[in-house]
Amino acid sequence: MDADRITLLLRERRIEVEREHRIAAARLVDVERRLHLIEREKHMRDIEIVQKSLPAVRLAARRRLVADGAEMANVVGPTFDAVAAVIGAQTGALDTPIAQYAAREDGTEVLAGYLYSGGARDGVEIVELPAVEVAICGIHLGPMERIGESWQFVHAQILDRGLVPSGPCRELYVRAASDDQADWVTELQQPVVAV
Repeated sequence: MDADRITLLLRERRIEVEREHRIAAARLVDVERRLHLIEREKHMRDIEIVQKSLPAVRLAARRRLVADGAEMANVVGPTFDAVAAVIGAQTGALDTPIAQYAAREDGTEVLAGYLYSGGARDGVEIVELPAVEVAICGIHLGPMERIGESWQFVHAQILDRGLVPSGPCRELYVRAASDDQADWVTELQQPVVAV
């Protein structure tokens, strides 16, 4: 067999292997998609939804405008840290972290702070969040990287109940101590009204 014939056979084999690779890659993408759906469904079954009122709360907080949702994780934590640096010396001042997210034309306004009964302090804003008559709430367990899925489930439940959001959403960080976030417990709170 001459070199030209071997070259031709190898090129044909390369085309065949490339085709097999594309088919296998497409199958792998499909398997990954199915695994993701199964994990997502399992995660959603773990979220209990309740309808309740929310009390008015007074926070020592800071505000930040986030233009892109991808920046959110890089903004929220440091904003809480900045507030903690101002009020953290007071016993119990960091026990109840709360964030509020308000959609604006130029992005999302993030208000991050702690339940606070003390006086005004330089470096933080004292904010009164009003009581909410009706809110749909769900508990997100674990890392913040999956909280978007939990919010999607909460909003689907809102629509299923014939309700619509009526104001900025809140997150109450019930337990948020570990660095890896595996044991975090976050209550998602969305004020609503009937359609």
